[in-house]
Amino acid sequence: MKKIYTLLTLAILFVAMSSCERSNYYYSSDLLGRWEKVSVIENGYEYELARGEYEQYIFYDNGTGIYVNEFGTRVDFYWDEYGHDRVNIRFSDGIDEYLYYSFDRGYLILWETASHRNGRVFEYTGGRW
Repeated sequence: MKKIYTLLTLAILFVAMSSCERSNYYYSSDLLGRWEKVSVIENGYEYELARGEYEQYIFYDNGTGIYVNEFGTRVDFYWDEYGHDRVNIRFSDGIDEYLYYSFDRGYLILWETASHRNGRVFEYTGGRW
């Protein structure tokens, strides 16, 4: 009888442990795709980019992405949305960005704070992965 209880306990533990495995979660978000920076907003005023200034974010539906800076350096990242206006980006080099975002006429704006005074404006350039 003790053997049956032991086997039953092990079976229950096996089922409980296997149900805790991380599933493949895919995002359905307006952030998905490739976004290239087209302007900046400082103190509420929008400015064109300086010559050579470049940034790109690529958001994939599995919570990963790629960031490219003006030097062509690529950095992988993980991202999570919080609510309908915040995104946390965790770069592979250990840096985290906690940003607010909004959309205006199809452009993505990544804001430094909730006050929406300073931000970066991105144009959608393709891909909905």
